[in-house]
Parts: sequence; C-alpha cells; structure tokens
Amino acid sequence: MTLSKTDFYSELESSLPKSTEEHRKVWAEIIIEQDIDLKELAGLLHSEKKIATRFLWMLSRVGMINPGKLFASLPFLLEFSKDLDLYYRTSFANFWLIAGIPPENEGKVIELSFGWLLSPGINITIKARAVLVLFKLTEKYPELKNELRLCIIDQKDKYSKDFQKRAEKILRELGD
Repeated sequence: MTLSKTDFYSELESSLPKSTEEHRKVWAEIIIEQDIDLKELAGLLHSEKKIATRFLWMLSRVGMINPGKLFASLPFLLEFSKDLDLYYRTSFANFWLIAGIPPENEGKVIELSFGWLLSPGINITIKARAVLVLFKLTEKYPELKNELRLCIIDQKDKYSKDFQKRAEKILRELGD
C-alpha cells in the first residue's frame, strides 16, 4: 500500500491514539519500505499527548527494525524537540541505545544524560538508560569515567535492587 506523505501523516495523526504495538510495527515497516523521512513526521510531536507518545514508541520500533534510519534523523529530532516537555525528550535515551549517538550530538547527549541520571524527578527506567548511554560514551571519552562513577555511587542506593545491581555492574566495568 502506497500512501501520499500527507495521507500517511493524517492516518498516523488519527490512528496513533488508539494504536497497538502491532499497528506501530506496521507503520514503522511502511516508513522504512517507502523511505519516508522521519523529519516529515516530526510535527506529530506537537500533537496531543497520546499521539506524541505513541509516535515516540513508533520511532523506537523504526530503530529496532532499521537503526540507521532512526540514527540519520536523531540530530534533527533532538533539535526539533528542544522545546518539548521533558517527558518526551527522555525518549532519546532509548533511541541512543537502539540506534547509536550521532557524533554531532555527543555533547548534548552527555549533558542530558547526566542531568537525567541526577534528577530526582526522572523515573528509574530513564536513569538506567542514561547510565548505559554514558557508559557507552566512556569508550570514546574515558575522561567521563570518574564523573560517571561518582554519579552512579551517589544514585545507586536511592532506587530499586535491580538498579543497584546494574549500577554495581557498570562500576565494576568502569574499573579504577
């Protein structure tokens, strides 16, 4: 099925609020097969919360099917989302784990990830993803290891046993 980009956007806008994971998977496959530019769909982030949230879930699905497709749009999407609610922006922690971190965004990724890790208002899932994103970046920027180590030590006993186990594992991998 080939839809015009306008018709596809309209279909997403009207159908995302009641969509299932299966619907979003089909749409993600259409986006990939028809090489629809994610930038052309980004306006959905300015829609009502259910549309925007499910659009972000669909972006994760696009990344799971074709990480390169999501990766190519991440710089634009990060800039496009700069004025959006923090709730939406935290989705990028997942995107970076799925698709990778664009080199031009590394500074912003570091800033956001440390901020999410240390913020008491951020849920534990995002904190855990932020730790993994930062750990990934220590391969390229070993000078981040000490700051990450100190932040993990500060945070690890404030949350669940699962988070503590993950924190301990990352601390061991960070070494001395």
